[in-house]
Amino acid sequence: MKLSQIEKRILEIKNILADKDREKKIASGLAMPVFEGRLKNANRPLLEEKDRLETERQFILDRRDSLLWRVVWNILVPILVSICTVYALNQFGLN
Repeated sequence: MKLSQIEKRILEIKNILADKDREKKIASGLAMPVFEGRLKNANRPLLEEKDRLETERQFILDRRDSLLWRVVWNILVPILVSICTVYALNQFGLN
């Protein structure tokens, strides 16, 4: 799955878990301990899928934070900005 699809599915699961109408539907006419057990059983597959997706999402994000990108952003970009700044200062005679 792509990162955007994973994030979209995680949001869907969070919305399902936060849905009060769903809880009312499960709770209709049940004692509180029975309701809590049914709600826990109904939420278990969603929570497991959410955990799996969050792990996959973190793996994708960690892969993006590889050594190559850290080198580019921490070494090459500052050098490029310095060169552009020196060039601009020389062109405008501000050195």
